[in-house]
Amino acid sequence: MFETNKYPGLDDHYEEKHRAMLVERGEVPPVLRLRGHNPHESLRYDRRYEPYFRRIDLLQFVLNFKGTPPWLNSTAITALTDRWRPETHSFHLALGEMTITLEDIAMISGLPIEGRALTGKVRFEGWRQRVAGLVGVEPPPWIHETNKDPRSSCVLFSWLQEHFYECPKNASPVVVERYARAYLWNLLTQVVFPDGTGDIASWMFLDPLRNWDVKWSWGSAALAFLYH
Repeated sequence: MFETNKYPGLDDHYEEKHRAMLVERGEVPPVLRLRGHNPHESLRYDRRYEPYFRRIDLLQFVLNFKGTPPWLNSTAITALTDRWRPETHSFHLALGEMTITLEDIAMISGLPIEGRALTGKVRFEGWRQRVAGLVGVEPPPWIHETNKDPRSSCVLFSWLQEHFYECPKNASPVVVERYARAYLWNLLTQVVFPDGTGDIASWMFLDPLRNWDVKWSWGSAALAFLYH
């Protein structure tokens, strides 16, 4: 039974639904399913992409994650999640409180934390055409007559693999740039901004890659996304 005053300062709404309450009732919380970088849905890296990644200050991030993705201990991550409090944005541990800082994000991921805030509006109208303008291939339209399109602003990782797995050796600079943009889009949406389904890349993270010379604070966006 939930005791209102047992943990003073904590929000009752969150507390009643917190996974830790399972432990209080003598139950074992199930291990969480992680949203992680899937090595089977990676695109092949090409050094011809590096000038573009360097211009947008994401080369170090790409080099950190282009190979085998870091091993994820789902049990340890689940234990940390069970100790996360949304009221304070911190982990409540036996030794005290701990949180993830912007410096942590920068040091671990290699994402830049200086630059413009990664904000803006997402327009659903014509998003397939905008994708085609940036990577050269237009995602197929939704053809089901009765059901609503479940992926109205994103593409499947399998679609990215089908069209951008490996850049042709004799590709023109324009084609190499498109492959580089698709590669970075795929990596960002798998490692930093994963969707709950685990199989799609959202269009809104492709649009900031339109101009390689615009410096975005990707680390700040990653931290905000992680908190969300």
